[in-house]
Amino acid sequence: MLPEQKRQIQQQIDSFYSAAVARFPTYETVVHREFCRQVLEAFPDPYSAEGSAAHEYACEEYDYLTPEQIAEDDAKNNDEGICSHGMDWLTCPRGCFG
Repeated sequence: MLPEQKRQIQQQIDSFYSAAVARFPTYETVVHREFCRQVLEAFPDPYSAEGSAAHEYACEEYDYLTPEQIAEDDAKNNDEGICSHGMDWLTCPRGCFG
């Protein structure tokens, strides 16, 4: 992969994170999940040259998680009383525990 291609991919990943932060400015977990969704949508094949570069950069810079890793994280958090929005039953505005 050419350095310019890699730089363009990194800029695209950076823009995904910025967009997620702008859309959900107060919910860290929601920002992260939206970012991961955008990365996967844009680069669905982590084994292609572009996908590999994108996923590697997203992991290093923004702690990107695969859908399987998100499911594991959500299950662990659920066991600890935390919903998929990163909140507990007293604070989730979506009523996850209702």
